[in-house]
Amino acid sequence: MSLFKNKHILVAGLIAPRLAVGTYYAVDLWVGEKPHAAEAGRSYPLVEMPNCRYDSGACGLKNNDFRLDIVAEWLSDTRLSLKLTSAFPLEGVKLAMVTADGGETSPVEMQPVSDDGLGWTLEVESRDPERDRLRLVAASDGSLYFGDASTKFTLRNR
Repeated sequence: MSLFKNKHILVAGLIAPRLAVGTYYAVDLWVGEKPHAAEAGRSYPLVEMPNCRYDSGACGLKNNDFRLDIVAEWLSDTRLSLKLTSAFPLEGVKLAMVTADGGETSPVEMQPVSDDGLGWTLEVESRDPERDRLRLVAASDGSLYFGDASTKFTLRNR
């Protein structure tokens, strides 16, 4: 007797995938985190986008709709100009370089490029872009957004 002639096997084969997909969405609705607007006074992590991990020339940090994009330009062998653009107006941005050996520079405030708070710039020193990292904190609408990114993306413009 063939398995495909058994009506129980046929019905189970048709119903099981639908139950699996339905259960997946039901569990997400039941226990999944509901998206909500950022609350003033709270801190939110920024996720390093994949383009930061290779020499792409740009680096993105993101948390839902909040996004920061960093572009680097080399001024000398060790001096680097960072230009940050934001999707939302920022009240301020502080940035620190973390060296490969674990040493960290003091956080430095980025300077606004315009009055709208969407563009910021800063010159920093980077000795080993293959292994150095950027740490930054951005303030927007009373909330703080913090992130950490590789400086490997700067190698494209070197």
